[in-house]
Amino acid sequence: MIDAELQGLLERAHSAIQEEEADLLNVMLPQIQELADSGNPYFQEVIGAAALEIEKDYAKAYRYLKLAANARISSAQRGLGHMLALGLGVAKDLEMAAALFRKAADAGDPFAKYNLANMYLQGMGVPKSEEKGTRLLEEASAVGLPAASAQLADMKGAIDDYEGARGILEKIVPDGEIPPLSAKNFSAMCYHGIGGPVDKIKALGGALKTAELGDRGGLDSSRTIAGELTMAEIKESIAWSKVDDWAEAFLGYARDRGN
Repeated sequence: MIDAELQGLLERAHSAIQEEEADLLNVMLPQIQELADSGNPYFQEVIGAAALEIEKDYAKAYRYLKLAANARISSAQRGLGHMLALGLGVAKDLEMAAALFRKAADAGDPFAKYNLANMYLQGMGVPKSEEKGTRLLEEASAVGLPAASAQLADMKGAIDDYEGARGILEKIVPDGEIPPLSAKNFSAMCYHGIGGPVDKIKALGGALKTAELGDRGGLDSSRTIAGELTMAEIKESIAWSKVDDWAEAFLGYARDRGN
């Protein structure tokens, strides 16, 4: 355990790594390095993660992540597993990667659960098991990992469980941390009444989110669907899908139609 001041430093450092804000991280780095070199495993993990994600210094990343992983820091176990799974600066070792993901997953790390799930689904480093892989995806999805939820929705769609797929996507589309195809599929399901009733408000929301995520085909779908809605319904769709960047254009579209 660490005190509140160091916890704040740790959280700021992790945020800087996640956002790839190297300049911000560099300001904190002298203190973080001192803490890591004094044997603090939480900050050893930070140094290793920064070396892996930002510096691409895999030798340094391996050295510090291994120290933190040996101290049972789950994010370090996951990071080290990632390096071994891909052979980043080390010999690829899928069995060891799976073992490290398992340790982190058992400690509750959702990203490790997601990684291990896919190893089970593909039979990489572990015996292939759709049951175990699906269960781990469900666990990762349940604690809010969008990538796991999107993959679960794809799997349900592949077996024609459209109700299940749509239910999952409805929860994650507004936040947008998903592939554009997931938002596009959700829009189509709502528009055509697949897996549930026709819902053109959420169909528009899914199409707008598709465009926001970089698939400009979503704009064409959005215009088509918006043409079938009132301005009040378009406003409701914008609010549901959290697409403020597109709001003015579509409100203007509705006003031009006189709704």
